[in-house]
Amino acid sequence: MNWEAIGAVGEVAGAIGVIATLLYLSVQIRQNTRAMRGATQDAITERKQYELRWSSDIASAWRRSLTEPEELTEQESWQMIEWLTAAFIARQNEYFQFKQGLLDEESWDASERIIRMTLGNPWSRNWWREWGPQAFTKPFIAVVNRVLSEGETDYVSILERVESSRDEHSV
Repeated sequence: MNWEAIGAVGEVAGAIGVIATLLYLSVQIRQNTRAMRGATQDAITERKQYELRWSSDIASAWRRSLTEPEELTEQESWQMIEWLTAAFIARQNEYFQFKQGLLDEESWDASERIIRMTLGNPWSRNWWREWGPQAFTKPFIAVVNRVLSEGETDYVSILERVESSRDEHSV
């Protein structure tokens, strides 16, 4: 019996085993990454749906913050502060997920548009200037400030366009 030949065959078999294991692990990692991205997207979608349901509860406060911000009651102001804080905590989480590679660029771009639209309301911009630097992480603050510097969406003009469109369709 040639022990060298048997040793060489054993080394080849071991190398094939290592390669097969690495291939199997790479497939498992890819599947796990896809599952994590899917779970992240589901959680973000659920959160945005929750925000929309909650925003309907504060619709009158939101409208008043757009048209008569000085007329907001103390209760309405607190509702707005709570909603904006929760919404921006969610956006900050989305940013973190994006930076971790669990949220794709297209989804993050949609989140940036939500930030832009939300801060298109002057009352909300004032909230951000007062609370943002105190309540959020420095990287997220930098992102929001960049979004603001790229141009603010005038939420009031959007609202007016939507209402005029409704008026045209109801005539």
